[in-house]
Amino acid sequence: MSLNSISHVKIAIDGPAGAGKSTVAREVARRLGIKYLDTGAMYRAVTLKLLREQVPLSDREKVEEVLKRTSLDVENGQRVFLDGEDVTAEIRQPHVNAHVSPVSALPEVRRRMVQLQQDIASRAPGIIMEGRDIASKVMPDADFRFYLDASLEERARRRQKEQRERGLHLSLEEVAAEIKERDRIDSGRDDSPLTIVPGAFVIDTTTRTFDQVVEAILNVVRGNRKE
Repeated sequence: MSLNSISHVKIAIDGPAGAGKSTVAREVARRLGIKYLDTGAMYRAVTLKLLREQVPLSDREKVEEVLKRTSLDVENGQRVFLDGEDVTAEIRQPHVNAHVSPVSALPEVRRRMVQLQQDIASRAPGIIMEGRDIASKVMPDADFRFYLDASLEERARRRQKEQRERGLHLSLEEVAAEIKERDRIDSGRDDSPLTIVPGAFVIDTTTRTFDQVVEAILNVVRGNRKE
């Protein structure tokens, strides 16, 4: 693939919580010089909005009404703004973690987020987007589709490390239980469940270093490896 082609490449990365999607995608985007979008952050921001307004998830009309008056902006793939407020740190708090999967499972929420994500993708010359339904729903025509996975134990260890760096101190068992429940909801929902699409490059990150995963993706994109 030529340098010009790479600058216009569209890459989809899916996978469960804690598989390393965000950090890997951000670095791949940096090396290729393309836009990065963390779609999970968008769902977290909506979750925070619904929690703040104490909207019952069973009240679908109210959820719709809140979505219509909610503005989201993701700057440089990292800073997340909800109605103009920087909520980058708050959306990673335990109370958001505990509710993001049920919120993400709502068809109304998914439809709105997919629409926003597709709009962003259509405006970007090149983009790498990661989440749960990028290859299956958001960018089914992506040039490259990857699925990152890892053992539950390793994903819990990574997530616990991230949380401790933010001043959160949950036990490994608590983090593993949280991730296991998210896996159940994400894989079992009716609308855009977490799945491996045909033709996706599956990378098990359990025993690979961060740099090894990044290089594996870059090798595929640059045409140095077929699988």
